[in-house]
Amino acid sequence: MVDIPPPTVAAGDENRHLLCQMAIEIPLQDVIQSAVNAGWNEVEVLTAIIEVADNLVLAHGANAEVDALIKALRRNLD
Repeated sequence: MVDIPPPTVAAGDENRHLLCQMAIEIPLQDVIQSAVNAGWNEVEVLTAIIEVADNLVLAHGANAEVDALIKALRRNLD
C-alpha cells in the first residue's frame, strides 16, 4: 500500500487540487521508476498513466450516471 497524506484543507478549498497533486507526485514517480526498471520506457509509462487516468475518469462519470438513473427508477417505482 502506498502512503499518501490526507487532505489538509476542506473540500472546495481553492488549493485542494494542487495539494492532491503534491501528495501523489512522489508515489507516482515511484510507480514510473518501477515500470522503467521493469523495461518500459518512460514515455510509454507516462502515456499509459494518462490513458488509465482518463479511463478511470470516464468510468467514474458513467458510474455516476448509472447511479442517478437507478435512483430515478426507484423513485418511479415507489
